[in-house]
Amino acid sequence: MIAASEDPLITKRGMATLLDRTVRTVYRLESQGRLPESVNIGRQRVWGRREIMHWIESGCPPRKVWERLHPKYRKPKGGR
Repeated sequence: MIAASEDPLITKRGMATLLDRTVRTVYRLESQGRLPESVNIGRQRVWGRREIMHWIESGCPPRKVWERLHPKYRKPKGGR
């Protein structure tokens, strides 16, 4: 469960801290499809904290496996 003081969104810097990796590594993992898909909010890429915590608890599977196992987290494709 998310504590009231925790932001429901995680930035790339927050992901790096959470995964104990560098921000550069987070960029690389994302481009390789090894992280759940992020979304744009303004100019920033973010992830939902609940999804990321669930992803970590599931063993950090690659994006395609994650989306197949948990379709509720699949992001819609297409236009605006």
